[in-house]
Amino acid sequence: MIPAVPRVDVRNVRAEAIPFDDDQFDAAIAQLVLHFVSAPSDAAAEMRRVVRPGGLVAACVWDFDEGMQMLRHFWDAAMEVDTRAPDEAKTMRFGRASEIAELFRTAGLINIEETTINLSATYADHDELWSGFLAGIGPAGAYCTSLTDTQRTSLQSELFTRVGSPAGKFSLDAAARCAKAVVPD
Repeated sequence: MIPAVPRVDVRNVRAEAIPFDDDQFDAAIAQLVLHFVSAPSDAAAEMRRVVRPGGLVAACVWDFDEGMQMLRHFWDAAMEVDTRAPDEAKTMRFGRASEIAELFRTAGLINIEETTINLSATYADHDELWSGFLAGIGPAGAYCTSLTDTQRTSLQSELFTRVGSPAGKFSLDAAARCAKAVVPD
C-alpha cells in the first residue's frame, strides 16, 4: 500500500503474468510499459484476462516517429560522443501508428480506438533536464550512468548544444501513441 493513497495496491510484477483473478477489474492500463515487456502478446492477453467483459484495456507509449524531442536529442548527442551508443528509438516497439491497436486486435479485444497525444515539457534550465538522465531511469538514464565522468561530461555538453544552448527555461515537445479497447462479452 502507498501511505498517501491507502486504497492503491502496488505490486512489482511482470506484465506477462498479472497476479490477479480473471474478470477482476473494470480497466487495465499500461502507461509507458509496452516498450519494455518481453512478450507483448502475453501482456495484452493478461490485461484482457483480468478485466471484466465490457471493461477497458488501454495503453500508451512514446511515439518516436512523431517526436519525443527529449530522447531524440539525448540519443543523437550520445551517438555523437560514442558511436556505439544504443538508440532506443530504433529498437522500441509500439511507438508507431497502429502497433498498439494491432496488439489489441491480436488479443481479441474489440472497439479499438487509437489516438496521438501531443504535449510539451518545460524545464527550468538545462540542469533540470540533465538531472533526469542522472537518475538512471529507463534506457537513456541507464546508459548515461554507465559512462565515465569524462564521457558523461561530453554527453552533457553535446546535449546542451542540441537543445539549443538554453540560457534558462525551455520546452521540448513529445507525442504519445495511445489505444483503448473493450473486452468482449
